[in-house]
Amino acid sequence: MNILHIDSCALGDHSTSRQITSAAIAALTTNYDQATVLYRDLAASPLSHASGPLLQVISQRWDADIPMNAELRAEALQSASLLKEFQDANVVVLGAPMHNFSIPSTLKAWMDRLLELQTVTASEGSAHLHLLLITSGCDVMGRDCQEKLMHNHESQLKAAFESMGIRHLHVVRKLADLQQALELQRAA
Repeated sequence: MNILHIDSCALGDHSTSRQITSAAIAALTTNYDQATVLYRDLAASPLSHASGPLLQVISQRWDADIPMNAELRAEALQSASLLKEFQDANVVVLGAPMHNFSIPSTLKAWMDRLLELQTVTASEGSAHLHLLLITSGCDVMGRDCQEKLMHNHESQLKAAFESMGIRHLHVVRKLADLQQALELQRAA
């Protein structure tokens, strides 16, 4: 089993999403002792934000008037590598907290690359993948508003990953929900 573990919260050890992703990885590696885990910390090693030229290169809509330089070529290769990591995974454990009413910009930079490349490859390769989407945050403005914001946050993320062919997606907001999501993942 190949597991891709992604954290994106900048709060380090104080992050609820990091605590839950860590617990998920511990449980998965206990259940699958032959599992290989690839870890990517988008807060500690952020990707550059997708520029117009980069999006043109990875979406195969390159304008020949724009010079191709070594930096852009390296960014395109890195983007292809990120997609391969994602597609090669059996399980992705993704920490996607809400920061200032949205996902962290580092996670957005990662998703921009995957979403653009996935539309080009139109691969069925992601249909087998199980995604544990760990969400957290939004402890402001009262319970009703908090629930609406989290629902919107999770709905947008689900839509993005479903557009990539992900059929097995489980949302986990708190540690108590993790065991049920792991059981559903095993059953699927």
